[in-house]
Amino acid sequence: MPYCEDLDENFGDAKVSADIKGLPGKIVAGDGFHGFELVVTNESKTDVEGVAFYAEIENYELDESKYLSPYVDLEFKNPDTGSWDRIGSDDWAGDYFFYVPKLKSGASKSVDLRVSIDAKAPAGDAYSFGSGAYLDKVDGQDCIAEGWAQYDFTVLKAGSSNPDPGTATPSDDGGKDSVKKPQGNVSDLPTGNLADTGSSSALPVIGLVGGVAVVVGAGAVVLVRRRKAGTGTDA
Repeated sequence: MPYCEDLDENFGDAKVSADIKGLPGKIVAGDGFHGFELVVTNESKTDVEGVAFYAEIENYELDESKYLSPYVDLEFKNPDTGSWDRIGSDDWAGDYFFYVPKLKSGASKSVDLRVSIDAKAPAGDAYSFGSGAYLDKVDGQDCIAEGWAQYDFTVLKAGSSNPDPGTATPSDDGGKDSVKKPQGNVSDLPTGNLADTGSSSALPVIGLVGGVAVVVGAGAVVLVRRRKAGTGTDA
């Protein structure tokens, strides 16, 4: 799905940004859960209706057999129940998982996340991707606007010493500015709050976001992964 051209002059009043805080710079495979946060902020002068949160953990491999996702357990703390609910599936450690009906002007919403990487996971460079997405228009066309951030960290093989894990660093290809992409016949974001129903049962409630906006997050990450891997690969 292509990016809209000349986004800045078409943005209108709304702008949302995202940031990832507290993720370690090095994680040893098999050493349990590590906590961090996804923070989404409304930087505009107007309230933004319906913001969906997305999170993902992966590596930069192009070969699917070497992906990190099958070894990742990514979870968020449900604000209503206090339970830790999984994000994504056994095959892909990423999905839209949380929804707020309104984010007021200047307000931020933080969601606690945690990640555990299995002892059998491949070692190497990896990233955490997070975003907040909402419905907007570009030249009269419905589209998803998304503020996002991407941070790099390293997975160390099981049993490695890790005296100074440090903090994950912003990816060279990442950014915190909102982006917009055409979304065909999208007419409205879903209603409801994932925190009200639990992550698994709420997925049908945000089916439109899961079916359409996931393309935004995953598509952006695929482009980043391929740029990171080097030249000579088609996006």
